[in-house]
Amino acid sequence: MLPLATWRPRLLVRARERLARALGMGDLQLSGTMPSGHTGTLMPQRMYFVDDSHATFDGVDLGRPVRLRENPRIGDVPLPARGILAIGQAVWEILDPAEYERTRTETARDLAIPGEESP
Repeated sequence: MLPLATWRPRLLVRARERLARALGMGDLQLSGTMPSGHTGTLMPQRMYFVDDSHATFDGVDLGRPVRLRENPRIGDVPLPARGILAIGQAVWEILDPAEYERTRTETARDLAIPGEESP
């Protein structure tokens, strides 16, 4: 396990993206700009490949997991080319200064030790 600070240097994020390609996930980006305009980084701590599953919708078989030649996308954001369950964290830049300050205040209050004064 590498410390969370290792997700800041772009070189280390790119190394993880190359590792994802070697594991069959295609041209994956763990850091970038979302369709909403927010920039951020996905930081999986554990990943599980989905090689077998069964899914139906309204009685219709939705098929089996496949590995795609090209990554599916949401906007310009590539998704894994194969089924993955990822557990971890993500960080996203808050674009609105008022929302940023409100979030910092709420987070500080939520993390405050009972009996101590919070900001």
